[in-house]
Amino acid sequence: MPKTGRVRMVALIGVLSIALALLTACSGISQADLDAAKQQVAAKQQEVTTVQQKLTAKEKEFDDLKKSAGKLEGVTPLVYTKVGPTPTPPAAPTPRPPGFVAPTPVPPDAATVNAVFPFTFYVETLTGHQVSEKIQYPSCVANAQFRRGTHLVWRFEVFDTSTAKRLTSLDTPSVKLVLAHGEELTARFARKGGTGPWTWVTAWDVPANYPFGALGYQIVVKSKDGRTGTFDPNLVALVNKDRGIDQRLQIVE
Repeated sequence: MPKTGRVRMVALIGVLSIALALLTACSGISQADLDAAKQQVAAKQQEVTTVQQKLTAKEKEFDDLKKSAGKLEGVTPLVYTKVGPTPTPPAAPTPRPPGFVAPTPVPPDAATVNAVFPFTFYVETLTGHQVSEKIQYPSCVANAQFRRGTHLVWRFEVFDTSTAKRLTSLDTPSVKLVLAHGEELTARFARKGGTGPWTWVTAWDVPANYPFGALGYQIVVKSKDGRTGTFDPNLVALVNKDRGIDQRLQIVE
């Protein structure tokens, strides 16, 4: 409130007090009415005092802000930036030996380019529960080498290339895994671990006397409309025994 407003309010309260005194003297107002009027005047005076105190505090706060702003004039704020370690430059590539000639990429043949398959597969092999006390593999871990006595688990997905959809148990297909020695394992469509994603799954306990080396198998799918598809790792795995490479599933000691 401006100072002129505060002066007017104080003057008004003074006039009210004088008017009350004159009315009491001239018109014979009762003492009870006079006391009530005095209480009203006192309450108004208290309100004025409270407002004045608040205004004084605000004026002091405003003056302090002006003083602080004056001190900050011409001051440049500092900005701190965290500087990390200098990155290590990448090592220079190994130079080619003298006379090196990069091999020319061989394009796929027409049979490969034009091949049409009714189904495509994604297959992974995992360690299952412990069969033998000597086997200490962690459960449900992707692996390509399994010891005798291991519970070997296949999890795989089958996609219909004509519709780009996954093949599920609702398509009532026949899905089997056929081992190299002729044993057939029926796959089922189930959740991984009971709560995970849906996949086809089957499992096999590696016998204690099973031969070491690559484990041959095929996944054979037959849909309800009569189409069939086969996954054979021998056709997709890299095998180069001269270089010690064999990406097929292995039974090891």
